[in-house]
Amino acid sequence: MSRTVKADKLADAVNEILKAYGDHVTAGMKEAVKKIANEAKRETRNASPKRTGKYRKGWAVKDTSTRLSAEAIVHNRTSYQLTHLLEKGHALRRGGRTIGHVKAFPHIGPAEERAVKNFEKAVEKLAEG
Repeated sequence: MSRTVKADKLADAVNEILKAYGDHVTAGMKEAVKKIANEAKRETRNASPKRTGKYRKGWAVKDTSTRLSAEAIVHNRTSYQLTHLLEKGHALRRGGRTIGHVKAFPHIGPAEERAVKNFEKAVEKLAEG
């Protein structure tokens, strides 16, 4: 994009171009955040342990974006108390780790790692062009 600008209007022209670029990047990041958060939700749901299915069905995405930031939270709205216990494993209630231990089902961590990598790639691609 080429245009002629007088010296006294140069600052205004640069600000206008930077604002347009910033708006473009912000809009692209919001789209990327929504897309990647939904992918992470899908991956977490598919990898979640299924006993009754209530925990698996409870995964949701909460969009907490503002005008200047793009944020989304993937959370379990039905059985949020179980997420840490299932992800990390835990001792049985009736006697600690000597009597029994429930094994871990890592399903949140791998999805989070993939989401972070995908988001980094999306931001790099957005910043380039």
